[in-house]
Order: sequence, then C-alpha cells, then structure tokens
Amino acid sequence: MQAEAEARAIAEAEEAKRKEEEFLANIEVEVAKSAIDHIANAPGRNLYFTVPEKLVAGKPAKIYINTANSGILGGRHSVRLEAGFNDWKLDKFDTSMKPAGPGGFFYTDFVVPELAYCFNCVFEADNMYDNNGGENWYEEVHYGKTKEEVEKYFHDKKIYEAALEEATKEIEVEKYEQGNRKEGVAEGELHKDGRCIVKSDLPVKPGATVQMMFNKAMNPIGGDGKIRIHVGFNKFAQGFEQEITMELVKGAAMDDQNYWWGATVKIPPTAYTVDMVISDEAEDAWDNNDGNDYRLLVKGGGNATNEEWDARIQERMAYIAIQKELEAKRQKEALRARRLRKAEASKKAREVTVRQTQHILTTEPTHPVAGEEVTITYHPENTNLGMAQEVYLTGGFNRWTHPEPPGAVKMEANPDKLGVGSAVTCKIKIPEDAWMMDFVFSDGIAEGSTYDNHFGKDYHIPIEGSTEEKPPLHVVHVSVEMAPIAKVGGLGDVVTALARAVHDQGNMVEIILPKYSFFNMSPMLGGMQYETQFEWGGTTIVVQRCIVEGIQVFFIEPQNGFFDVGSVYGRNDDGVKFDYFCNAALEFLTCTQRQPDILHCHDWSTAEVASAYWGNYHHYGLWKPKVVFTIHNMNYGQMKIGEASFHSQITTTVSPSYAGEVAGHPAVNQNLHKFHGVRNGIDTEIWDPETDQFLPMNYNADNHEAGKRAARETLQSRFGLTWGSDQPMVAVVSRLTAQKGLDLIKHAIGHSVKRGAQFVLLGSAPDPRVQADFNAMAGHMGGPNAAFCFAFDEPLSHVVYAAADFILVPSMFEPCGLTQMISMRYGAVPVVRATGGLRDTVFDLDTEKARAAWEVDGSTDFKETGDQTNGFSFEGTDPEALNYALDRALDCYYNDKVWFRTLQERIMRQDWSWNRPALDYIELYYSAIRS
Repeated sequence: MQAEAEARAIAEAEEAKRKEEEFLANIEVEVAKSAIDHIANAPGRNLYFTVPEKLVAGKPAKIYINTANSGILGGRHSVRLEAGFNDWKLDKFDTSMKPAGPGGFFYTDFVVPELAYCFNCVFEADNMYDNNGGENWYEEVHYGKTKEEVEKYFHDKKIYEAALEEATKEIEVEKYEQGNRKEGVAEGELHKDGRCIVKSDLPVKPGATVQMMFNKAMNPIGGDGKIRIHVGFNKFAQGFEQEITMELVKGAAMDDQNYWWGATVKIPPTAYTVDMVISDEAEDAWDNNDGNDYRLLVKGGGNATNEEWDARIQERMAYIAIQKELEAKRQKEALRARRLRKAEASKKAREVTVRQTQHILTTEPTHPVAGEEVTITYHPENTNLGMAQEVYLTGGFNRWTHPEPPGAVKMEANPDKLGVGSAVTCKIKIPEDAWMMDFVFSDGIAEGSTYDNHFGKDYHIPIEGSTEEKPPLHVVHVSVEMAPIAKVGGLGDVVTALARAVHDQGNMVEIILPKYSFFNMSPMLGGMQYETQFEWGGTTIVVQRCIVEGIQVFFIEPQNGFFDVGSVYGRNDDGVKFDYFCNAALEFLTCTQRQPDILHCHDWSTAEVASAYWGNYHHYGLWKPKVVFTIHNMNYGQMKIGEASFHSQITTTVSPSYAGEVAGHPAVNQNLHKFHGVRNGIDTEIWDPETDQFLPMNYNADNHEAGKRAARETLQSRFGLTWGSDQPMVAVVSRLTAQKGLDLIKHAIGHSVKRGAQFVLLGSAPDPRVQADFNAMAGHMGGPNAAFCFAFDEPLSHVVYAAADFILVPSMFEPCGLTQMISMRYGAVPVVRATGGLRDTVFDLDTEKARAAWEVDGSTDFKETGDQTNGFSFEGTDPEALNYALDRALDCYYNDKVWFRTLQERIMRQDWSWNRPALDYIELYYSAIRS
C-alpha cells in the first residue's frame, strides 16, 4: 500500500508538472485568441478576468471587464484602465479599453514585466471609478521573482547606480585634470639633494611592467630591515593601489650615495603619473618626500581609450565600495564604543546616587533579588530621626502600587551599635513580581509621628529578577522652545535633552510645541504629518506631528495666525498667545483622550498649564496627569511663576544652588515643601568632540592634545591670531548681557593678554549701547592676541570650546549654565564665579577636593578615590576676585603644562550629561504622582 501511494504521488506530481509546462508553453496562443472566445469562457458574475487566468512574469496578457457587473460603471460606453505593477511602483499605465461585443465587455492587452510580483488596477468611466472600495484591484503574478527578491534587486540596482555615478564623476575629474597634474613631474629619474632617489629599470609607459627603484642611502627609514613601496597613479587619485615589499636590487651600485631597493610595478593604461611613498615593513615610519611624494611621469600617458577609462571606473567602484565598507565598520565600532561608554556612565550615575545615601541606608544584598529576603539597615543619626527612641519602616513595592505591601515594621537596634540614634535593621521578604522596593521611616505609627521621606521623594531600591516588567511613565512636555528647531536659550536645550534622557530610561516622552511659521523652512521638519484638528477658542486648531531628535513632537497651529511669526519671542502679545497655546495643548490632550502621567511645563511661557489644567480640564476628561513645573530663570514672568508653583505638584529649578538663592522669593517661598533644585545636564551626543562635525579634527580624552591644537590653529587662522602659538587661550562664549558679568568680561580680556594669553570672545549684545562698547574694545584691542566675533554662531562655538584652554563664565547670577559643562566636555578648563549652577558643577582645584569627590564620585575620601576638582572659581564681583581665579588658572598652565594636559583629560572624563539629573526627575515624577 505504501508503494502504491508513493507511485500515485509521483504520477500526480509528473502530471501537475506536465500541465504547468503546457500552460506556460501555450500562453501566447491562448492570449492571441479572439475576444469572442475569451468572453465565451468568462466567469459569470465576475467584474473582470484575465487571460491567462494566472498572470505570468514576462508574458503577454489581456484583462476584460464586464461593466454590467459593476454598480458604478454599468451602462457606460467608454472605459479606461489605470494599472501598474508591484503596488503601483513599476510600469504604471493608463489606456482606453476596447469594446468587446455585447453585454458591456471591454478589454486591454498588456505585457507583464519580468520583475512584476503583482498587478494593480482600477477602472474608470466618465470620472466614475470602480476601485474595489478604495483598496484597488489586485492580482498576483506567478512564475517570477518574489516581492522580497524584486525589492532586493532594485535596492542593489540603486546602490550600483549611485556608486557608478560617484565613480564616473571622480574618474572624469582624474581624466580631464591630467594636464595640470603632469606639470613639473620628473621624467625617468627623480633627483634630490644632488642624488638620484627614484628611477625605473625600463621606460615608464602605460601598460608596462617596470621595476621601480628607491635609493635608501642616507635614509634611516626601515633601519636594517625591509621597506615597502606604496604606489598610486595620477597623483594618488585612488589612494594606494599597490603595496609591495621591496628587495635589494641585484647588481646595482652600492656606496655612500647608492643603496638601491626595488619592486615590480604594473602601470595601468590610464596612468599619466606614477606616485610613490616609502615605509618600513611595519608601516610605522614613512618617507613621503617632505609631503611632496615621489612621482615620475608616464610617457605617453593620457592617451587611454574610452574602454580603458571605463575599466578604470569599475576599479574605482570597487575601491569606493571597500572604503565605504571600512568606514561603515569603523563607524559601527565607534558607535558600539560610545554606547558602551554611555551605558557605563549611566551605571556609574546610579552607583553615585546609591553611594550618596549609604550613610543613611544600605541593603544586604546590595542588589536585592525578587522572591528573596533583604536586610535593610538605617542610620537615623544622619537624618531628622536622630533622637528617635523607636524607628519604623513603612514599605511597599512597585512605586507603592503592589497589592501586598509589608506595611509598618518596627526596626531592631543593630547589636554592634547600641543606643539612641544608632543603626537599626529589619528583614523584608520581596515578592516575585516586585521590581522596586519603596519605604519611608518614622519614629512611630500614630498620628503626629515624625517621618523621614527623603525630602518628599521616599526611598527606593531597584529589584533584580522580577517576573513583571516596570511599566513606563508617560510624560508630556509643554514648551515654547525646543532645540534645535526653536532654540533661543538654555530652555530649548533642556527640554530636548531631558526628554531624550527620560526616554532612554524606558519611558514614553512627548513634546507639544506651537507651530511657528518659521518651522515651514526647517529642513528637520520635512516629515511632518497630520494628526488631528478641532474647534476651540474661536478658530480651528490643526495638530501635526513629527519625530525630532528621537522624540515625538506635536505642533499646535491655530488658524487665527497667533503663531504666524518669525521668532519665538519679541511681539507685544507673547503672554496672550502663550496662554492660548497652553490651553490649546490641554484641549488637544482632552480631544484625543490622551492621559499622560505627567504634564511638565517650563518657565513663565507655559506656566498657564498648571492652573488651566486643574481649573478647566482635570474634572472634564483629562483626569490622570499631575503637573511638574520647572523654573529656568526667575527674572521673567514672576506672577505666572508664582501661580504655577501653587498649582503644580512638584516645582523644580535648574540647580540646587539656584534653588537656595531664590528660595526666599515670593513666587516660591510659600511652596518650598515641593520645590527642588535639579541641575541641568548637556546632551553628550550633540556636544561630543569625538563626532562633532564642526571640528577640524575629532578627538577624545585619549588624544585631546592633538585635537585641541587643530581647533586652536583653525581659530587662529580665521581671526588672524598668532598662528601656531603655544600661548594659553582664554575664551568667552556668551550673550553679552548684565547677567553675564560684562565688566568682568571686559577686564578679563586685557588681563589675559597682559598675562601672555590669547583671548577669543564669541557673542553679541541685544542692547545696542552694550554692543557699541564691545565694538570699541574690539577696535582697540583686536589683533594677534585678541579676537572678537559678535554673532550667534553655534558651529563656531563648537570650535571655540575645542580650541580654548580656559572658558571664562563670570556671571552675576546663573541658574544653571551649560557653558561650563560643555567646556569640560571639550577639555577647556572653566573659570567661573561661584553662583547658582556654576557652583554646583565647578569645583576649585585648590579648595574643594572633598566637595568634588562627593559630587562626582559619591565619595567621602578624595585621597582614596582620586582628585575630581575641575576648574577655578571666585566669589566676589570685583576685578581682583576675578584675577585671583584667572591668575591661578594661567599659572597652572605655565608652571606645568604636562600636568595641565592631564587636568584636561580628567575633566573630559567627568559625566555632566543628563544621566543623574534624569534619575532625579524620574523620582520627582513619581513623587508628583503620589502627591
């Protein structure tokens, strides 16, 4: 029975194959039959049919339509076919169909392309379409390539054509520049210092094979070892094309003036010069004729045929492909290395955060595991519970959302530390599905007990090995600025970088912006798509979306022209239009039924979000969010800031020191219980000297000296400073406003030059009188040691940071400041006035080693963990105070330049990214949710 079944299967397969071969062989005959024959065999109720029934790649075909079976085209006397292949991507055509007898039949002949995998069509008559309900009609194409194969073919073809075009352009340049490339090239022999250095054994002609010889006499390259010749043609138009180990030339003269080595070189038909450089075998030492290369003329070169130049194009294509492959590999490795460094920096940020609480709280094990027990040790003597007679831990899991919290647990005195205020411990069993452990401490469980809740953020310990994934937060920023598309100051940088940093931690982050008219000219917003529209505030509001810097951004565009402006600020209706935008943003969230966890608004311009949300939206559909409000600068819109501080669940500002400086301000002093200072960070992908497209040479901490020298020489050439000078370079990159310490900047210019430094100022003043003062100073002091550029020029700022040895920031007040953190990223040592965020990020080399160790490493002993000081600071506002810091900085450079380079390397390795601030903000988001 098995044998019979196998025989039947073989027979059926053979019969199927025979029918298939017969079908393919008879396609042309079948298609050539008359329309009457085709219609006679037509399916009864079908709108259309094809001949053959299965369309075949590369074969002719007919398509018939029976308009009597169409509720749209029935009774029409003229029908058109609009068709194409491969989802309309291939060979589209539009043709009138021919009548085919009675009953409403029409037909068209066509040929199925070899590369077709499907056929698409619609039928039209008198502007009426039968298009399958908008889906279009579709037929599969058989016996050809699959969709994947076709797409790969066109992808490969596109790459090939692009490579061919690139190679052809380069070869055309090489071909037609031969005249000037041959000028001054030696024939037969090349002499230097009275001796023949390079020659060949035979005339150098196109297509010839010659022995190219190099005279190593008096040349130390290679020592006693072998040497290599690196050969190219037409002034190295295609780089090194032959690399050959040279051998001693037998029978050649050997004396003080002659020591000949040779290698066999094939001269291409298209060559008109042969070019050489020499290296040792290891390619560590090179001789390139003092930068001029060794070059001989190819006799008769330049007379190659078109076929020979075409072959050269193919060689160039192969060369380009290899170079791109090598570059892709290099970039892949560089990206991998950057990701590893970024992951390591993120890990270190978490570890520093943990170390900075170890004097209060530790766990055993250090990294608790789900399903196991953890011992918690608490040190009340370092908290507000230092006098407690008893200590209780009130705990929970998964940000207090777990259904089985441990509740209140009395902690026991540590037997090693007895007495009031000593360390206490307790054990907690962690559930299998816990990914976070949460707790606060108190001196009792009755009403009126004193609590330590980590300044409103509670204590949280991540759990490893949970069976549950941590759910992401949904954060929506409402802002009027976002770098780089709408950047005026630091606010735009912060919105973008903070959004990206919190997103990188696994959360969903979106931004809502006004759609300014100048966005229509932004090359970054070409992919903008329609999202929705609604009626509100007396007009239609259109919302579009686009991915910007990896973040989903929604653009609010009211049709009343509120944001038909060429700048973010500057009109006398800024307050009105921004309030309108805030309410429109909330209306958008409500209309689209979005329910984010957090609404994060920024500065006075979007402060309206906080009060409008609780007054007009929280009870009318937008019920879930809590509001976080960030003050970027207290000097503007103080009444609006005060309202937002009252209505927000958490208020932040951009550095701890600035928070302390403004804590007494009426806008915030009634709500200090929810006011936090979190320093800003910098976007280390935008500010990265290793990948910065604006620098003449990319560099990192390992090779910073060469990279900074290249930037310095570029800057010196651009501004006419003494080129190649080894003087220290002091720079200011700043808006020229009173806040930035104008008198101190002016003083620093003269003092720096007096001390033998070069000084570069990049910035401009919005006040014409201030600008006039600096223009006069530039006219008086500009020269070989002082350069002035009065402009907002971000690409140039990258070069200035890279070129400078010191960046001066003498601000009268500075909420956070990015300049000093960017400067450290580029190896420029900051010299700052100790105020606001400048104090929180710059630690004086002479006086703040302990504070630097704590802030950078979370260490209480800098002698054990290493010196992390990173700059020079001063307290006063007078020139003498500035001199105190600037003189110490310059002395540091002059006294020990080698040590100074190690300082530059050290500050480049410090992490001033958003790694730690993002963790702080995430904690504050959760605190807002619980409030």
